[in-house]
Amino acid sequence: MFKLTACAVFLALFGLLVFTSGAEAKSDCDKVSGTGHTFAVGPTTFQGIANLNLNQTNIIVTVTTNLLGPPRATEDGTLLATTSHTFVFQDGSSLTTLDHAVLSPTDTPGLYNLNTRAAATGGTGTYEDACGQLSIHGTINLISGEVQWSVTGRICDCG
Repeated sequence: MFKLTACAVFLALFGLLVFTSGAEAKSDCDKVSGTGHTFAVGPTTFQGIANLNLNQTNIIVTVTTNLLGPPRATEDGTLLATTSHTFVFQDGSSLTTLDHAVLSPTDTPGLYNLNTRAAATGGTGTYEDACGQLSIHGTINLISGEVQWSVTGRICDCG
């Protein structure tokens, strides 16, 4: 009985491995990494540029971030915010995200550590049917309005 169970488990795991590696090979996803620098241009809008590495190709894109409602403050001064990013590429295509941002206070007044989970919700052109996840980490100075960040993740064609 033990041999039969061990064999069944082995076959199930092998099948899962084959299925998973096959699914990964078929996916139409791009690895994304890079850095960005944005500035407040209004009470709820930040704009700037990002230097991205998209599947080992370096590109520069423009970025607009919008605050979607007032942030919620926690007891320790952490701010929880919903935002949206729009990345515009050199060919005119755009990628849009819906984000959950956590701004953790530092010892410097007005300076917060930024940690954001950004879900790709679509876009235009090349990114019309985009989906995927980005992680954005950096700092935001709410006094000067300057944001410096890095990004990693995957963007897929889910059409």
